[in-house]
Amino acid sequence: MDASCSGACPAWLPGETFFSLCSRLHLMSGHQRPASTAEELFNLTERSIKHDFPCGLDAFERYTAGRWGAAIPIIEHHTIFPFFSPFQSASAVAGALAQIRGSSLGPLKYRLGLVCGGFGADHPLRACRSCMDRDMASNGVSYWHLCHQYPGVVVCPEHGEVLYECIQNRRWCGRFTWTMPCTGTLRDSDYGVITSLEQKRLVQLASACRDLGSIGLAKHLDPVVVAQLYRKWLPAENAAQSLLVHISALRRFRPYGELPSTESATTSFISQMVRTPRRHIHPLKHLMMITWLFGEVSSFVECHDVACAQQNALSAQPALAPLPEVSVSPASRKGHPRPKRLKPEIRAVLLSRLAAGTAKDEICREFQLTISTVNKLLRAEPDVQASWAARRMTLDQADHRLRWAELQARFPSHSLTELRRECQALYAWLYRNDRDWLSSQVSEMAKPDRAHNPRVDWDSRDEGLRRKLEAEIIRRFGSDQNLGLKQSQIFTILPRLAQRLERRDRYPQTRAYMKLLSQR
Repeated sequence: MDASCSGACPAWLPGETFFSLCSRLHLMSGHQRPASTAEELFNLTERSIKHDFPCGLDAFERYTAGRWGAAIPIIEHHTIFPFFSPFQSASAVAGALAQIRGSSLGPLKYRLGLVCGGFGADHPLRACRSCMDRDMASNGVSYWHLCHQYPGVVVCPEHGEVLYECIQNRRWCGRFTWTMPCTGTLRDSDYGVITSLEQKRLVQLASACRDLGSIGLAKHLDPVVVAQLYRKWLPAENAAQSLLVHISALRRFRPYGELPSTESATTSFISQMVRTPRRHIHPLKHLMMITWLFGEVSSFVECHDVACAQQNALSAQPALAPLPEVSVSPASRKGHPRPKRLKPEIRAVLLSRLAAGTAKDEICREFQLTISTVNKLLRAEPDVQASWAARRMTLDQADHRLRWAELQARFPSHSLTELRRECQALYAWLYRNDRDWLSSQVSEMAKPDRAHNPRVDWDSRDEGLRRKLEAEIIRRFGSDQNLGLKQSQIFTILPRLAQRLERRDRYPQTRAYMKLLSQR
């Protein structure tokens, strides 16, 4: 590493993020271009660097000779990744760590559930004014605190003040840059007057985010146990209404605008959280449940550990001794046929019928046998069992293929998703047992015209987005005339706007309104 960066060798500041340390090294180096520092510290271009999820940590450790620690401790104590790791599997965490230590993040945000999580994947840099003043007085520099950068933190967990957001390193502001908190690059979130209930919820959530991030990389929360705890602690009555009251104080703050706003939506949210998860869920959804049901993350983790210990104790118990066999009289069988000793001629007929693929229930009805007798017969004749299984698969394939063709004939204009809704069991069987044939059928289906999807009312979306932007502008400035706002200023007022306008062929009303706002 260059002597300009290594000479002073500044130490970690309390609670400092990795991005903050690299930004300080950039300022001390005297480099004019961000790319120079990125190449010096990571041997990467600045386009590979992100302020929220870093990469190239192995290279950083190597090029700095480990002055600021090894890659894993840096990730664990100076990045926001530990906020996401407790709800990930051990293999998923290992894969994510490999990407952060490597030269490219790849689709890490997607795999962590950020892209589709409902809270956005953009994590702006945030700072507290009181923390900045204290840092300047004690350290001579203000820096980025890790507890302020966790997704969903709106207020400082220490001072309770609403955090300011940095306008640099946003998806709409241009190039990446190494930056430190300063008045010129921070913008007030402008939430107006915050009620005592809102303040209480925001402080509670900020503390919960910090506590979740401090759990570390080693601890993993079992998703099955987590869902069981949610079910166990649900209120006996009016659960949806109770959760709706709990989250209503958060909905006007970023990034909580997409939280459920009706009882039916809240019921669906609870249903998603209490069943065993089938995909990655954003940690903020878990924190909604945890702060509602347990109050604090520490209480929830304690209940989780107790439940896991109980499950381990049960699984460690020796198996119970088998019960003695009890003979059952014919009268107690309630009409079920008794097992029979098969005569040689009947046995030969049965084997012939089974080899031809006759269904077991049909054999039982015709010969008055129990299913256990038929299964024992098949187990005693491996060749017949193999022939029966192959023949049954052929017959089942033909039957399911015919049913799928009939379904397509009944609904010729349906998309694949719509056909699946018509008969989910049929699709599931074909997907598991006849996937190649199903894929060939799906490939021949007409693709839906997504650009002109009749189910999406783009005009209504455009009108709603324009109205939302207009309401924010008038609330902040009192009028929307002769403002002369820059595009970056408009995106700061409504951060999700930049993501919406990535559809360049949509939102003409909103674009026209933005043009009006830019005029003086």
